[in-house]
Amino acid sequence: MTKRNVVLAGLVGGLSMLAGASSDAHHAVQASVDIDKVIETKAILTRIDWVNPHTWMRFDVTGPDGKVTKIDVESLGIAALRKVGIDSKSALKVKSEYAISYYPNRNGVPGGFMYKMVLPDGRVFDTKNTDPASVAVTQ
Repeated sequence: MTKRNVVLAGLVGGLSMLAGASSDAHHAVQASVDIDKVIETKAILTRIDWVNPHTWMRFDVTGPDGKVTKIDVESLGIAALRKVGIDSKSALKVKSEYAISYYPNRNGVPGGFMYKMVLPDGRVFDTKNTDPASVAVTQ
């Protein structure tokens, strides 16, 4: 085998390993959250991380006893959020209150995966339907 072929084979092998690693890294939502349960609450958005493959939102939830719990909620990726009009510059405001519904984490850690979110302007964001027409002002 020539030196060129050895280098080419190594490059192809390395790329194959990277492709396999990235496909294994993505997980099914059901593996980490219980999709048979939905928690509904009002919460104050304190942080949003616009990262791929999924965005992360941190909320403060005040319980009936007045205790504040910080929860991290995973949501759709940036491109899917943009398709429904939710982008980092306009739709979600830190320190605003949102009505959120999410699937809770299986491990008991507060938080989970976003199911639905009602924006302050009345629009409803539903992660099960990424059609822009589905994010509409509710009556």
